[in-house]
Amino acid sequence: MWKWLEKTKSVKDDLLQFKDEPLSGISIVLLIILDIFIFTNVIIGVEGETAKVPRVSYHYPSDCVGHFKQVKTAYKDFDTYHYGYNRSAHLRPHLNSLCQKLDAKIDVFTQLETFNANLEQIKAIEAKHSANKRRLDEISKNYNTRLFEKIAHMQNNTELVQVKSEYNSIVQDNHSLDEERSKISSVTSLQGYSAYVDFIKNNHTTFFEQKKHYTFWQPFMAYGHMLVFILPLLLLFGFFYVRTKKKSLAGLGYNPVVKIITAHISLILLLPLVWYSLGLIYHVLPKTLLKRVIEFLVEIGLVSLLNYVAILLVVGVFGLLIYWVQKRNAARRRMIVVKKDKSKLVSWSQCFECEYKIDYTKPYCPHCGTSLHRSCEKCQKQINQHERYCSHCGQAQG
Repeated sequence: MWKWLEKTKSVKDDLLQFKDEPLSGISIVLLIILDIFIFTNVIIGVEGETAKVPRVSYHYPSDCVGHFKQVKTAYKDFDTYHYGYNRSAHLRPHLNSLCQKLDAKIDVFTQLETFNANLEQIKAIEAKHSANKRRLDEISKNYNTRLFEKIAHMQNNTELVQVKSEYNSIVQDNHSLDEERSKISSVTSLQGYSAYVDFIKNNHTTFFEQKKHYTFWQPFMAYGHMLVFILPLLLLFGFFYVRTKKKSLAGLGYNPVVKIITAHISLILLLPLVWYSLGLIYHVLPKTLLKRVIEFLVEIGLVSLLNYVAILLVVGVFGLLIYWVQKRNAARRRMIVVKKDKSKLVSWSQCFECEYKIDYTKPYCPHCGTSLHRSCEKCQKQINQHERYCSHCGQAQG
């Protein structure tokens, strides 16, 4: 653990030091700008490469999966604007072959004038239904429908008579809308619909097998495309960084600017490599393992055990973090004690051990009992501990 920290300290020096001097503020700002530029272009490049292997949700979109799960029979299920795209205007080349063929089958009957006219008519009917429902809800909130049936027949209740008339009119209008909707020919009767149904039935099993296969292998393929972009750059800049680093350690002449810039670029290139590697490991091991564990617990009826596992994991993680923080703070305190300038404490009339204010004419510290004097190496007269030079003869003390 501590050896690793030492290595990170060395890398930190390579990132932020010009030879043995810390970088100036202007140099750090310039490096930050360079880092942002490099990082942005690396991310764009990685996304461009991995886009060649579309995500599962992009390659197998929800509308396509929905059709293969269950054959659709309603007009709204084929309304392309409902999904935020127009199937006719966009060929959607990122789809798998079966989804593209499905689009072609659906295009046959959704491009018919009859389909579009019926769809618009249904939308108008549903919009009118919604408006009627809102008005009926308003009336129901203001009047008790059971009471105003009787009150409406009483004299001097014109307002209630009008409300009752409006209520009946809306109810009748809804009946008329339902009748109008029932007269619209079903989407199943359109030319080309049967071919759509046959295509789904014939390819249902194949579709989900392909989707399962693609779901497992897509992270591996994306990882490979990421490597195609990252590795050449990492090898190039990593080579120059290692080369200058070796020269630095050997005490040979080297260009410190090359070391700083190549160290920064190499670190930036490692970030997506580490991120994708962790994602791939999670995909292969914990994700699959967790899925199997959950399925097993569901099978035996002990799903609540997952709560125990979650509690133990969180407690373990936080315990390790607290231990690491306390260990680090203790190490820092030890380093502060080691680096304490005892000669300065003596000059400030503070005890060089406990740091309380004391009188150095006395032989011992009244707070911690430390001996305050020693004999000069040359004249043997008493001087304060940790004084660099004897105040009697001027001899440097070891």
